Amino acid sequence: MRLTRLALTLAAAFAVLSPVALAQKPGTKYREFPALGFKFKPLAEWLDVPIRPDEADQGIIAQMDAERGVYVKVEGNSRPEFTPGLLVVKVDPPQAVTEGSSGGGGLREDVNREKGKEQGVKEMVMRFIGGGIREQEFAEVEPEIESVKLLKELTLRHEIITTYQVSSNGIGLDIVYDFWVLPLNGGKICFLWDYPAQVRKEWQKAVEKAMKSLRLGDAEEGEVALVDENSSYADLLKYHRSEVAQTPGWRVVETPKQQYVIKTNEPDQKKINEVIKRLEASRVVFEEDFPPVTPITQVSVVRVCATEEEFHKYGDTTPGVAGWFNSGSTELVLFFNNDMGPDAVLEVMTHEGFHQYCHFLFGQMEAHRWFDEGTGDYYGGFDLRSGKLVPDADMSGGLKRVDQIKKMIKEGTVKPLSTHLRFNHGQWQGQGPTSVSSYAQSWSIIYFLRQGMRGKVSGKYWEKEYATIIPNYIENLSAGWKEAQAEILQKFQEQFDAGGEGMSVEDRAKAEQQLREDLRWILRDPEITSKVWDRAMAESWGKIDEFEFEESWKEFVLAEL
Repeated sequence: MRLTRLALTLAAAFAVLSPVALAQKPGTKYREFPALGFKFKPLAEWLDVPIRPDEADQGIIAQMDAERGVYVKVEGNSRPEFTPGLLVVKVDPPQAVTEGSSGGGGLREDVNREKGKEQGVKEMVMRFIGGGIREQEFAEVEPEIESVKLLKELTLRHEIITTYQVSSNGIGLDIVYDFWVLPLNGGKICFLWDYPAQVRKEWQKAVEKAMKSLRLGDAEEGEVALVDENSSYADLLKYHRSEVAQTPGWRVVETPKQQYVIKTNEPDQKKINEVIKRLEASRVVFEEDFPPVTPITQVSVVRVCATEEEFHKYGDTTPGVAGWFNSGSTELVLFFNNDMGPDAVLEVMTHEGFHQYCHFLFGQMEAHRWFDEGTGDYYGGFDLRSGKLVPDADMSGGLKRVDQIKKMIKEGTVKPLSTHLRFNHGQWQGQGPTSVSSYAQSWSIIYFLRQGMRGKVSGKYWEKEYATIIPNYIENLSAGWKEAQAEILQKFQEQFDAGGEGMSVEDRAKAEQQLREDLRWILRDPEITSKVWDRAMAESWGKIDEFEFEESWKEFVLAEL
């Protein structure tokens, strides 16, 4: 039950209702929540999915999905598969505030603010699911509500509701949302289960048994302090160890150079050691080729999932995605893909690791896709030899680009160089003729440039001014983003000065801090981005004969790759 997703997939027409899914087995092991001091027994054979930072910000503390789905019959005699799930959400207690001058003074609970905002099943479904629900019909349906006493001191509120939902591919089902609320420490722990209405009888009994296994205990003593880019490596390890301790099977692995923190549930430590070697060797190459103006002190988080299923559930990604970088949390997410082979997995890691490095290099702002995706592929093709990464011609397996770009040039399906270089992200991604054509074209351009800068391209194709393209692009891109940021900060500073007479020093500091946190989104304004990008292109590609370069690049690809 990843957010806003109705988990439906079409099954074969002859598929039958799964007896395993119908007869849900009760769990035998407790799922601990050590930070909060409670535990319960989920249903047997459920997958515990780690929570992403953006979900943790919404109060989600656990997500679990059934290992096997339920086949249900719908109109047209098709049988889609629905994957039941569970979200566990922490709702904090209302804040205590100081009474205003018109009141009696002292502390009071802000009852008025919370009045009418009970987090019931309907509110939670709309908050975390939403997609595919017919809101008007949903608003008219009343949930069934009861109180369930477990132990002498423990009473749960239970609400259950059925609603019709339509998935993104047009399949509609009646879905049951089975909602339980545990009062805890002045706040609430909410359990939101979902399963098809066609199997409600069996599943409701199974869920009720799981909820009645709830037990309270002692929470971990003391809260782990939040960390930021200035935190020590020891504090970062402590924070992340506390975070992964909330999801069974996960652990934190530190790295020798203390530039990375690894979060993983991969049991084979040899594989993780290979990841660390490649990560640290990649960082050396990045810093040699793109030395930062000021040292990059931020520690990068790398999450390595043991299986493809866990990887896709964590990121809500589709088959075909081999790794991704989350610019919001600065986390790099990977998995060991048995089909691709170990070399390809590590190559993907280097590719995505370059995106992670550039995130800090450019002050969390973006470059053109020809540069960041092309360069990621270029470094992905490096080989690790004696602890060092060295250039090679191409990546492994399904990541190979050479045959693709040669075919594109021969068939005339490459985009004109000037057009390809200036595409925005959406245009670049959809340039065709295949889903990887844009990667192949950008990779071959970067390969030509980088190998030429290393003295590995014949003078038959290479002109010395080509060596200035990447350095000039980086210099002007970085300068452009810094100037745009300074201009926005200055503008807001003037507004604060003009209208902030009644603002306290504390409120002003909070407002300025919020502005800095929002800057990266403000700078995404297309007008600002276009201005920065146009300058970087004019001062790099604009200094050479692009038509001449295009012919030399094509000849090099066909003759030398």
